[in-house]
Amino acid sequence: MRKFTFAGLGRKRVAASAATFAAAMGLMSGTSAHADPMPTFDFADCPTLSAPYTPEGSVCIEAIVTSGTFQMGKFNQQITSPIKMTFASALNPDTQLYTPVFGKMRASTMLVQPGIFGDPILSAVYAKPEYAGVFDTPTGPDFHITLGIQVRLTNPFLGGTCLIGDSSNPVTLHLTTGTTSPPAGTAPITGSPATIVQRTPFVVRQATHVDNTFPVPGAKGCALDWGLVNDIVDSQAGIPSAAGKNQVIFNEYIGQKAYTALP
Repeated sequence: MRKFTFAGLGRKRVAASAATFAAAMGLMSGTSAHADPMPTFDFADCPTLSAPYTPEGSVCIEAIVTSGTFQMGKFNQQITSPIKMTFASALNPDTQLYTPVFGKMRASTMLVQPGIFGDPILSAVYAKPEYAGVFDTPTGPDFHITLGIQVRLTNPFLGGTCLIGDSSNPVTLHLTTGTTSPPAGTAPITGSPATIVQRTPFVVRQATHVDNTFPVPGAKGCALDWGLVNDIVDSQAGIPSAAGKNQVIFNEYIGQKAYTALP
């Protein structure tokens, strides 16, 4: 499996890419997408650009999810702590093409379901979303992000290797600020276009990304990959779960800073 796909942004010439990217990211004034307080941006995880990409013309982007929901099967998790994703729109000056380059994903563990095995103290389960090697920013009328993640479940019994999705079979989100196209029988949902809420010292926008088109695989690696425990987690979580049976809503702020303006 390739770690990055560049079908969208990377095949546009500079002038067209800059115009498309600005429009898709909402570089117009408008109504705020949500009312969460603005988080702190530090741009500490901007990926290092290697040849042929150069700081001149390249942009670092931080997307910080401040609230929302992540529903997989029977799990319906409220996002209670920020999820930060950092990536670059990297310019190749020789070809005049932009390429999306992923930097890092940071998230805290969140309590998802007390007592999954019957004891609300010892068996409360915590989940942490992690990057799983797939990232793209396809072009289109709405700001799209394709993101592969894995969800790490932990508690004293499950240990630290229990995963829903992984780098070989990630939970692949097709996030959009527009309207989704789920399978028949599932109603589409609509996000909110990115709108500017700050212009200096760097541009910040609000947006809501959504997706309800993705499937979720079963758990693996639970309690040292004991099959019975994997099956119990699957039963309790309602996974594997087909496309159209899962949903994410990410209310977020998106900060953008030129590489030449980074510390």
